[in-house]
Amino acid sequence: MKNRLWLIIPWALFIALALGWAAYWHYVANRAETQLRAWAEEQTHQGARASYAQIIRHGFPALMRLEIRDLAYAPVRGGWSADTARADLNIDLLNPAHIILEFKAPITVRHDQSVSAISAEALIVSVETRGDALRMAGVEGDAISIDDPEKEGVLGIEKLVVNVRPDPRVDGDYQIAFQAANLRLPRSVRSFEAFGLDVPEARAAIVATHGAQLLESAPDDALAPWRDAGGVLRFEAIALNWGALQATGDGELTVDAEKRLAGHLALPIEQPARVFQALAESPGANDDARNALRLLATAYTLSNNDLTLDVDAANGTLRLEGLPVRSLPPAY
Repeated sequence: MKNRLWLIIPWALFIALALGWAAYWHYVANRAETQLRAWAEEQTHQGARASYAQIIRHGFPALMRLEIRDLAYAPVRGGWSADTARADLNIDLLNPAHIILEFKAPITVRHDQSVSAISAEALIVSVETRGDALRMAGVEGDAISIDDPEKEGVLGIEKLVVNVRPDPRVDGDYQIAFQAANLRLPRSVRSFEAFGLDVPEARAAIVATHGAQLLESAPDDALAPWRDAGGVLRFEAIALNWGALQATGDGELTVDAEKRLAGHLALPIEQPARVFQALAESPGANDDARNALRLLATAYTLSNNDLTLDVDAANGTLRLEGLPVRSLPPAY
């Protein structure tokens, strides 16, 4: 009898653990589906539009993946909406507060009268919370393309990584780490045409102050609560490799009441003559600006000095070293 017990007990424990794990797997799945349904109902109750057609469970017993069909969302304000035929919600079974949303189909974004299609070989959004507070969030994408059929060209990004977390130094601020490799601009940037369309690298370490206000919105200006609270994007470090411009620096940006960019960047540049010469070749530069830029290019060629380029945006005008380069339209 004792020998039989030693044979039965391990199998009984195994069966009990298997049944417990199966119950836990379905509990987490049911809870996730309930939370998703409650979120959609709450958004709809508040005046937004959030919907999906079907949820299909995958991955039992080791993994959990909820396939969401025909996911769509439009906020109460902001004038935009997004939808996709399929997104997979992956849940860490050992840490259900960590979820990963992987888009398996192109995303259609509508804003006012424009329609953009976002596609990628891989596009993943991850969120980890602690209680009701954000612990970490991130976006990672490979071979991303953003196409607006009404406009010329397609924006391409070979690799994109964005990470967000609360700033431990100041309550309410958020740290943003941004990195994009091998961007292909859809069309020339006015006043910077000579820089070309290829941006091999763009990196930034940013602090968004008054981050909670970014989740609020006003009827005609989605960023008004954040701006009115004194919100800024503080670039603690920025690196940009774009044509003649190879620079690192820091600065601050926000938006003004007309939705235009406002702020200041300081960009140390090793070969400023190339930058000024490229700017002088812009077809949109007037004769005075072109002559001034060529004089600066000549001066730095002769002196071989380095330069910290001051970039200012104020009252709807972009200035480089105090020279007006272009007017700034609303950013959104």
